[in-house]
Amino acid sequence: MLCTALLLTGCGGTGDTGQAAPLTLTSAIRTVAGAPPCPAAPNPLRNITSVQGSARLSPRVGQLMTLRGVVTGDFQQTRQLHGFFLQQAEPDSKASTSEGIFVYLPSGARHVARGQYVQVSGTIEEYKSSSADPDRLTRLSAVSTISVCGSGPQITAHVLRLPVDSNKDFEALEGMLVQLPQTLTVTDNHDLGRHGELLLSANGRLWQPNNDPDQRDGAAVSALNARSHILLDDGANVVSPSPIPYLSAPDSSGTRRSGDTVSGLQGILTWSTSGWRIEPTEAVVFAQANPRPQQPDAVGGTLRVASMNVLNYFTTLGVRGAKTSPELERQRNKLVTAIAALDADVLGLMEIENNPATLTDLVDAINAQLGRDTYVAIDSGTPGSDAIKVALIYKPARVAPLGSHVLPPTRGFLIDGGLRPPLAQHFVARDNNATFWMVVSHLKSKSSCPSDSRSAERDRGQGCWNAARTRQASALAQWVGTLVARSGDSDVLMLGDFNAYLDEDPVRTLEAAGYLDQLRRLPPTERYSYVFNGQAGALDHGFASSSLAPYISGVTIWHSNADEPAVFDYQTDSKPDDRYAATPWRASDHDPVLIGLALPAPRTSFP
Repeated sequence: MLCTALLLTGCGGTGDTGQAAPLTLTSAIRTVAGAPPCPAAPNPLRNITSVQGSARLSPRVGQLMTLRGVVTGDFQQTRQLHGFFLQQAEPDSKASTSEGIFVYLPSGARHVARGQYVQVSGTIEEYKSSSADPDRLTRLSAVSTISVCGSGPQITAHVLRLPVDSNKDFEALEGMLVQLPQTLTVTDNHDLGRHGELLLSANGRLWQPNNDPDQRDGAAVSALNARSHILLDDGANVVSPSPIPYLSAPDSSGTRRSGDTVSGLQGILTWSTSGWRIEPTEAVVFAQANPRPQQPDAVGGTLRVASMNVLNYFTTLGVRGAKTSPELERQRNKLVTAIAALDADVLGLMEIENNPATLTDLVDAINAQLGRDTYVAIDSGTPGSDAIKVALIYKPARVAPLGSHVLPPTRGFLIDGGLRPPLAQHFVARDNNATFWMVVSHLKSKSSCPSDSRSAERDRGQGCWNAARTRQASALAQWVGTLVARSGDSDVLMLGDFNAYLDEDPVRTLEAAGYLDQLRRLPPTERYSYVFNGQAGALDHGFASSSLAPYISGVTIWHSNADEPAVFDYQTDSKPDDRYAATPWRASDHDPVLIGLALPAPRTSFP
């Protein structure tokens, strides 16, 4: 029975119901000004500050003791945190010692309320979920007695400002009621549907160190980012919460995008597996500071050229991408809607299954919505050895291929035993016979790092495989040079997923070869197509040759994917609150890049 397990003060008989009788208040010597009397402590009575100490770990781990304080937050409802937070009624004079602690009650006894003055006895422990966790949560566990003494003194929230000087600033406030007076920005929503949490940051969203709009030193950006964020949790201890918290509407039209803001956040500062977090004690009110762009910005010109990573579009089920036929249909519907909205005359695709049937499947679905033969695919077969390839589709009413597609020699593109070659096609515009080369690329990713710590491909500040990507970029520039030399046409547009941020070596290599990254035409805070670990940056680029660049009428990145919660994708696993809709939002994890061309009549005749 709960009453026996906790030895609750004031417990009475419960018969066979297993329910605790209401607690009764008891008298004892008053120990804190303004606090009600509590019963005599059954074991050593300590201040919470003496338990927390000034170091990362409590100096009293494993000791049985009694604590008194005011309940600042109760999280014992079904599927919540299984406990409540207790804060010392009188602040101490040491800024380095916390005055709050979490009381862990896995039994879920619901017998305290916010504002009550409580005495509780148990054992001090440091909780962590794995040996890899750098921080731990000091908590009172194995609780033996709890006494509700009455209403306690009012607790004033401590002001917490970001960025902190160091993690010690969090440690000194662990378990305490805090208020963040700043306007904070949602900088990551990846785990909103999985764990009910959002990553918030001060001074706007966080940027990848090598993609910083203010062009600061990458190491300095990284260090500042680490001190500028905090998690907003939902007070629950559940995977895949239903309903999903913090959305802007209860139906499929609701979202919570990166770039949205929240002000006046108040709650309890605590720690769990993925970092320091706020468990809110007041309603959280957001401003939709980054609304969904319903369509890409206008780019002008007479031709629209784009690229889009389609996030493993596979018709072979269960390999990558969709695992079931319903998932494939959901994925296809999202991609078709997004591609229709892009309305590109030539579109490069990345991460499509390396077989012709999959590309045909996608093009057929697009044409079923837009009209017969709206798009035609360039049939490149099954190039390379990778499971995915790049592809090209185009509107035959707007452009026509000049000659066959071109694939590069293997040399320069074979990396770590895998080959995923770029694809080039020469096009002519039907309205004025202007010509240009379209080249779509997908360079080596930053993941799957080599195990050998001595390898040049380990992360040296630009992600793993940077040397390989740089070699690929160099080979790409050289190969495109041969296309220009053979054709006599120097107007080249290279689009794709280069897996490199704006200030990294592969981008610098292509720019040094004379190709201008058109993303630099955008405002600095618009230069992103991907969000990773809460940091925004551009992995998708559009490089124009110096002869073509003057005829680019506009460029945009359609932020339809990277800012949206991952839970809005096509997958069906672990989604008790399934918000799927056949919309372009989160059709992929990368944002598409769209470029407008205003090419003049040709200066050279082509057959």
